[in-house]
Amino acid sequence: MGGVQSRLSIFNIFRRKKNSKPVRKRVNFNKKLLDRDAVKVVQTISKAGFEVYLVGGCVRDLLLGLKPKDFDIATNAKPEQVNKLFKRSRLIGRRFRLVHVMFSARKYLEVATFRSGQVKTAKSGVIVRDNCYGKIEEDVVRRDFRINALYYDINTEEVIDYIGGLTDIESHQIHIIGDPMVRFEEDPVRMIRALRFQTKLDFELSDEIKTAIHQQASLLSNISPARLYEECIKLFHNEYGFKVFERLEKYDLLKHLFKQTRKNDFIKIALNNTSNRIKRNKPVTPAFLFAVFLWQAQNERYQIIKKKEKSVYLAMSQASEEVIINQIKQVSLPRWLTARIKDTWMMQNRLEKMQPKKIEDLLSNKGFRMAYDFLVLRSQSINPELKSVAEFWTKAQSEHSSLDSHTPHKKNRKR
Repeated sequence: MGGVQSRLSIFNIFRRKKNSKPVRKRVNFNKKLLDRDAVKVVQTISKAGFEVYLVGGCVRDLLLGLKPKDFDIATNAKPEQVNKLFKRSRLIGRRFRLVHVMFSARKYLEVATFRSGQVKTAKSGVIVRDNCYGKIEEDVVRRDFRINALYYDINTEEVIDYIGGLTDIESHQIHIIGDPMVRFEEDPVRMIRALRFQTKLDFELSDEIKTAIHQQASLLSNISPARLYEECIKLFHNEYGFKVFERLEKYDLLKHLFKQTRKNDFIKIALNNTSNRIKRNKPVTPAFLFAVFLWQAQNERYQIIKKKEKSVYLAMSQASEEVIINQIKQVSLPRWLTARIKDTWMMQNRLEKMQPKKIEDLLSNKGFRMAYDFLVLRSQSINPELKSVAEFWTKAQSEHSSLDSHTPHKKNRKR
């Protein structure tokens, strides 16, 4: 049954160790890697008389010489106290009460209060409330992995390690804090986070983590589809997406995210293409990868439906709808994203026909570029017979662009 549970047993074991005092390592991080806004937030909270640190993945990445994507902040100040310190801030969350300090429409910094080991769980064991505040020593053990349980004191320029995170970083190991079986039951998303960190950092998972994931992969089905959508973006929008995909498959986690998806050359080339675009700072959209992941399922469903439905368009449309509906039961997809996925699929048949009278309309279609890229990668992987079709549309774009450049009075449309 659900109720209030405690992780203080972990804390008590940790407290009884001979070296109960934390390790403090003086580190003068490269100022170019530090976020100026994060430093300002820490300094503001510190000047107000509170204990405050940079914490988690940003400290880990700084120690490895990597530029952190996110800077999280932990303090003994209550959320309401932090909120009063910043004009542009807001309180968010029910499960975890946090403060977002806003700097622009797209940028905010997250400030969390130290938490104790007291949590409220559902019947499944998943944490549903964690708003019991505590001390830094208690906050350490509520974190997931030891490499993410490091605190950086900007004032003293020291990394503070209560649990062995520095040792793990030096040995390129990933250990969970506490019993992996219990920690994954509390939050099954930790399993896919473990694989993401393993791939990103090229670290080795502990044997205990590997065993626990194999035994508890099905718990991922307890997570809301909306939350898994955000996690999937983190899994695949990076420079190592295909390696993550393979590891999800290896540990039987993939089927709990994409039960209709099976590995093929199209998925491999698409994930590698996305990674290369990210390396070159080019834009990417999750709609493209979701369309690739589900293309095989859409095709298989289409082959069945078209036996009864003579209209190719209607058969394609119905197959698309059914596959998307099945997918959102596992991972929630925004409407704008499912619309783009369906448009990309529906345009494949039109592109394959190469009808001269339709060239202008298709090139002017706002979904053309994504559909064209989709077609090109198909021709380079699972459908080599489409290479001439891909070349046709490559040439058509070139000729269309040339015509536009000679007609300055004609307003170019976005593609």
